[in-house]
Amino acid sequence: MKHQRLFILLSVISFSGVAQQWNVPEPQEFDKTEVCLGDIQQPLKVELADSQAQQARGLMQRESLGAYEGMWFRYGNERPGYSGFWMYQTLMPLDIAYLDKNRRIVKTFTMRPCKSEDPRNCRSYSPGKSYWSVLEVNAGFFAENEIRMGDQLRKAENDNCSPASDKNNNR
Repeated sequence: MKHQRLFILLSVISFSGVAQQWNVPEPQEFDKTEVCLGDIQQPLKVELADSQAQQARGLMQRESLGAYEGMWFRYGNERPGYSGFWMYQTLMPLDIAYLDKNRRIVKTFTMRPCKSEDPRNCRSYSPGKSYWSVLEVNAGFFAENEIRMGDQLRKAENDNCSPASDKNNNR
């Protein structure tokens, strides 16, 4: 009887710990900036996910993004290639680009929303290569704008994107 009670108690504690682990993070405030990608002339307006809380929340429970909007997840260190993103509680399909230290694309995916209430049933989109930051935009954006592996994310200057061949705009 003692063992049965102990087992039940441990099971309840374990279950409550798992349940707490999967709570949707609180909404966050995000700074914004404009960036350029590849040869696209129009800047992208991106929200900056720099803190752990911002990165955990990301675009969860958002219903839409503008045509040239997205989120840029910036990490202070290199992330391993097995560390990926999922679409738990994300309502819209997204394109994702994993970027190296020089902000060049090393891997892309088009991610579909995960409708499961259990996040363990949601696919993880892992790049298989180390990365330093991630860009998320509306699904189809990369194909529509011919974004390819090796294209670089650059900061926009004066609301303008000079051609990608302009190496002076790589700050």
